[in-house]
Amino acid sequence: MWLFWFLLGISLVAVEVLVAFTLYAGTVGLAAFPAAIAAALGAPVELQVAIFAVGAALSVLLVRPVAKAHLVTPPSIRTNTDALIGVFATVTQVVDDDSGEVKVRGGEVWSARSGGPGESYPKGTEVSIKQVKGVTVVVGPVAAETTQTVTEDTA
Repeated sequence: MWLFWFLLGISLVAVEVLVAFTLYAGTVGLAAFPAAIAAALGAPVELQVAIFAVGAALSVLLVRPVAKAHLVTPPSIRTNTDALIGVFATVTQVVDDDSGEVKVRGGEVWSARSGGPGESYPKGTEVSIKQVKGVTVVVGPVAAETTQTVTEDTA
């Protein structure tokens, strides 16, 4: 009987990984392993089913929410070039439609282009990064309601 519970657990976890990823099949599948251990130790079928039922309920109620929370990356945590969107930078070479350069936090220097046709930002202007295209950032004006100062230490 232990082999039944073991194969049930493996099957449900495989279904979770390969198909669903809703974290229901996998968490219920985890409950089959304690039932398999109980069966291997000679527990009666009723006890095995009870262990499986309690394990499945606890797994869905306790494990699933924690696992689901770890699968979803909060929008406030941005990495790589996505982390540059909205960051302020200081123009180090005039930025227009064709060329330019800005210095962002940590002293990183990026090639830059203006966000719209005809826009130009002189050296020393504070701008906001609107988009990243390859190795070039697209910048625009800093909104009037935001007041973030870029200093040499943070730029």
